[in-house]
Amino acid sequence: MKKLAIAVRLFAVALAIGATACSQAGDKSEDAAAAPEASAAEKAAASACNIRYLNLDTVFNNYKLAQEVSKEGQKLMLDYQNLERQKQNELQRLGSSIEQKRNSNGYLSQESFDADVNNFNKKQSEAANVLGARQNSISEKMAERHKVLQDSLDSFLRDYNAKHGYDAILLRESGVLFNPALDITQEVIAGLNARYKAPETAE
Repeated sequence: MKKLAIAVRLFAVALAIGATACSQAGDKSEDAAAAPEASAAEKAAASACNIRYLNLDTVFNNYKLAQEVSKEGQKLMLDYQNLERQKQNELQRLGSSIEQKRNSNGYLSQESFDADVNNFNKKQSEAANVLGARQNSISEKMAERHKVLQDSLDSFLRDYNAKHGYDAILLRESGVLFNPALDITQEVIAGLNARYKAPETAE
C-alpha cells in the first residue's frame, strides 16, 4: 500500500504547485470523513476554484477493492509466518536431537556426528531457500494486486474528472489547509464501490 500511496503522491505534488491560492481559501481538515461542513462562504469560494482534493487513506480504508487487497496481503503474511515457524521448529528439533545424542555419547564415530551436522546444515539451507522463494512470491503477488488497485483508482478518477472538468484533483496529504467544500473523498469512495465487482467465489 505504501508504494501505491507514494506513486499517487508524486502525481499530486506536480499538481499542487498551482493550487496554493485555492488551498489557502479554506479551513483546516484533519480527515476527509470528519471534515467540518462547509459554510456558505466556503462553498462560494469552492465554486470559483476548479480544484478538488481527496483523502487517500480514507479512500483506501473504505474502498472494497483496497480492503480485499489488504486482507489478501495479511493472509499471505500469516501463511508465511506459519511456514517460517514450521521450519524453525523442524530445525530446532533436529538440532536438539543432535545435541542430545552427542551429550549421551550416542555417536560412535566423528564421521557419524559430522554426517548429522551436515544434514542439519543442508536442512537449514533448504529452509532458507523455501522461505526466500515464498517471500519473493508474496512480493510479486502483492505488487500485481497493488497495480490493479492503482489502475482502478486512476481509471475512476479519469472518468470522474471527465464529467466534472476539474483542473486538478489533489491529495489531502499533500497540503496543510484546504477548504472543506473542495473535499470529494466520499464521492470518490461511493463511485469506486458502486462500480466494483467482487470476484466470484467457487461453490
